This record gives sequence, structure tokens and C-alpha cells, in this order.
Amino acid sequence: MSSDIRDAILIPKYYSPSLAQAIDDAREQHAVTTLRDLLSNGAIEVATGDEIGKLSYGTGSIPFVRTSDIANWEIKSDPKHAVSQEIYEQYAAKQDIQPDDILFVRDGTYLIGSLAIVTDEDLPMLYQSHIVKIRVRDRSALSPFLLIAIMQSSIVQRQLRSRQFTADIIDSVGGRYLDVVLPFPRETSVREDIADRVGRIVAQRTALRRELRELSVFVETLTEG
Repeated sequence: MSSDIRDAILIPKYYSPSLAQAIDDAREQHAVTTLRDLLSNGAIEVATGDEIGKLSYGTGSIPFVRTSDIANWEIKSDPKHAVSQEIYEQYAAKQDIQPDDILFVRDGTYLIGSLAIVTDEDLPMLYQSHIVKIRVRDRSALSPFLLIAIMQSSIVQRQLRSRQFTADIIDSVGGRYLDVVLPFPRETSVREDIADRVGRIVAQRTALRRELRELSVFVETLTEG
């Protein structure tokens, strides 16, 4: 019925009874909030990337991160496109990317919902307009490592899929990602445990990437000799 339509969303799967039940269960069992609530109370800030134009590709060595460069909570170590220092400086202040920022894919059909957390090894970089940067502003109240884990949960990913719509030639969730229900454990100890474990894994991955890069440079010097 038309009276059941919410927020002008005309996507049948958005009204899935099983999804609605899962969200109700999450509300009963967890402390729930939304990204919009976190944004409103100043816990996070969000920003979108830029389209720099294909002519900028291959002009330098600074990665231009696209949706296909994000997988398994990290940015691929060999992004397909890179730009010059000059182009980077045109966008660097606006994009202002820092370690522990979360990159979230909001456009791109099958890639929607993909997440990565930025590390020192990823910088400097730029990111495209199909990606949203989420920065935790108050880390005493919310850990970015906890937030990315919750955003990757099946209930959140199902909500994102239910909000997907076709925009031009690709799918998108637009600004609807802000209203997905985020189910956080009620117990502080559980939240801290998740954040600590994710943070430790990210640190280990970063160290391994650094070691691999250094090894690659070493091997390159040997082969050049």
C-alpha cells in the first residue's frame, strides 16, 4: 500500500519482512544508532571524493583509489591508476585523508558496501567520487575499528542492498547509507574487544605490507646490479 512507503523509497526489497524482522531483533539485542545520528552529534564526519578525469591517470605515482581498489577492509597495494604531485596538490586539502579514516563504497553495483581503513602505507592518495570517507572525530566515544566491523556486519550490508537503486549507468545507495541501523554490542567490554582485535589485525597487515615493499626494493637493487 502507498501508506507503507517510507522516505519515497520504491524498492520492493527495502520492505522485505525478513529484513524488517532482523532489524527489529537488532534493536532488541543491541544498542542501535545510524550514521546520520553519529554525524548529527559530531561523533563522525563524512566527505566524498572527486573525479579527476582520465587524462590525469598515469601522470605520476600517487594512487588514485577507485572502488575496485577496495577489498577485504584494505586498499590494494597496487591501485590501477596514479597521478602526479601537481594533480594531488589540487585536491589534497579538500580530501584531507588521514590514517584510520574509513573508505566506504556507495556507488558501483556489486561493490556497494565495500570498506577499507586507511593506514600510513596508503598515503598519500586521492579517492574518487563513488567513495565516501568517514572519519571518527571522538575516538573516546567510538573507535573507527569498531565502526568498520559493525558496518561490515550482515545486517548492515543487507540494509545497504535494500537501498540500492540504479543511477545513470551504475547502482548507488546515494545518501541512504546514512540511515542504516548500526547494531553495537551493549557491553563496553565487547566493543573494546572488537576494536582491539581489528586494530591489531590492521597493524599486522600494515607491517607486512611495509616489509614486502622493502623486500621488493631490495630485490630490485639486486637485479639491477
